Amino acid sequence: MPLKKIGAFAEYAAVKETALAVIPEYLSFEEAATVPLTALTAMQAFEVMDVHAGESVFISGGTGSLGAMAIPVAKSLGLHVYTNGSGENEERVRKLGAEKFIDYRKENYADVLSGVDHVLDTLGDRELPNEFKVLKEGGNLVSLRGLPNGRFARRSGMPLFKRLLFQAAGRKYDRMAAAKKQTYDFLFVHEDGSQLDRIGRLFDKEHPLETSIDTVFTLEEINEALAKVKQGKSKGKTIITVREQ
Repeated sequence: MPLKKIGAFAEYAAVKETALAVIPEYLSFEEAATVPLTALTAMQAFEVMDVHAGESVFISGGTGSLGAMAIPVAKSLGLHVYTNGSGENEERVRKLGAEKFIDYRKENYADVLSGVDHVLDTLGDRELPNEFKVLKEGGNLVSLRGLPNGRFARRSGMPLFKRLLFQAAGRKYDRMAAAKKQTYDFLFVHEDGSQLDRIGRLFDKEHPLETSIDTVFTLEEINEALAKVKQGKSKGKTIITVREQ
């Protein structure tokens, strides 16, 4: 959904054509519904980082649904991918394309990584100091869980007073980044049909997008679906079907 009307539980929704892309033939409608949020997050994060083939990226907590998309996308862009998480997910994550996996129960990634070109932060404030530590001088960190800053406001085309507000809000992280001439960017994902189309072309039936569905509810069961999401600990996306296919 468009950023200005981000949520909807409805049978019909009017959106701009530029927000849409054709679903790859090998995906069902339910599977396709799991793709846009994580796919666009990954694509837009790497775009903000201005990544180049041969560079390295650390994706913090990459064993979740974002990692399942961001790791193969990063690999397809020619990046060396490092991530961390619980050990039972190591084999799956390596199959997705991670070259190095750090089991957080056994070692701290900040003790074994250094000089990484880019970091994609999914953990937020408590881990940002460690993430800046593993990032090389002049490297780029994009956060999904930190606070917006002035760079985010300028990139979003906000008016001056909002830029000043966000500059103040994100000053803590900008100072962390400045210590080694690094950059800090906050990302709030937006709709983009051309990027979705690119994702569809990066993967094919022989090398498909990995989709993960936990539970499918009908529109009439929306309250049960919201309660399930609130509980957390899902093993995939919660899907709402509007009508029987």
